[in-house]
Amino acid sequence: MSVTRRILLTAAVLASAVVIAPPASAQPAAAPAGSAGVALAPGFHAFASTGFSGLDRWFNGAEGACNYVGDSWNDKIRSARTESSNRVELWDNADCTGGAIVIDGSGYNSIGAWVSAYRAYSS
Repeated sequence: MSVTRRILLTAAVLASAVVIAPPASAQPAAAPAGSAGVALAPGFHAFASTGFSGLDRWFNGAEGACNYVGDSWNDKIRSARTESSNRVELWDNADCTGGAIVIDGSGYNSIGAWVSAYRAYSS
């Protein structure tokens, strides 16, 4: 094996090495910029079946921020309501684009398979 080839193989092995920091140097994760004091808006109650039934989950997020519902709920919300006087926009796409509906305490009891994100607003 040539010297050049050995150097290249050694460099490739070293480049793929993983550096693990000792626990003493670990630092707590910093809060995202501008997140201090961000109020969470009361969110909404989502259901996997129509008529506000079946598997359910509460979603909450920073007021006015676009929030992805997560892979396990993407396109699976079939009914939803705020159960408060607040309102929530349910969006077709994960980046809060596309079609949307606005829900409140009365909610929607039959939603198609399209909800991917939401924005919550306090009243």
